[in-house]
Amino acid sequence: MSKGTIRLPASAITGGRVGTARIREQIASAARELADTAPVTLDKPMRTLLSPGSLTWCDVQQMSPVERMQQLGRQPGGKMNKTEAAYAAEVLAPQLHAGVILWYRFEAIKLRLADRTFITIDFPVITSAGQLEFREVKGRWTDDARAKTKIAASQFPFRFIAIQRDGRHGWRTEDLTSRSW
Repeated sequence: MSKGTIRLPASAITGGRVGTARIREQIASAARELADTAPVTLDKPMRTLLSPGSLTWCDVQQMSPVERMQQLGRQPGGKMNKTEAAYAAEVLAPQLHAGVILWYRFEAIKLRLADRTFITIDFPVITSAGQLEFREVKGRWTDDARAKTKIAASQFPFRFIAIQRDGRHGWRTEDLTSRSW
């Protein structure tokens, strides 16, 4: 028998290994599971997510929420990631020493954009001219982060600068300020 242009043995098609019979059975199985109202334990699916040799299921159960968040690669609030720490050490500290900037602090200011929507700026910086700049450092800019920063730039009379690592020793900057206040 043939399925499209591929020639397959008839037993493969009728036995459900190839084609609609297999898919029809998977859909029916999923429908039976959805119709079942008994509570489902998540132990087995969570165990399958753990890679062999790393953490055990007991380790995950004993972790605090902060530790689980750190396992995902996220830092708790108020702690710099490697990119932010590198920017502070390579750019901000030398600028402060040279007198180009007067002050900076990590996550010192939180701006409200809308109801239950905030942005915490990575580095508020006061320049030697007395101007307040907000520098947002990302390893990779997502659409959500860029949108929030642009919305903040349109609402507040400060200079917003997007910063991203460019190679090993450089930094790419982009001015997101939308108005000339």
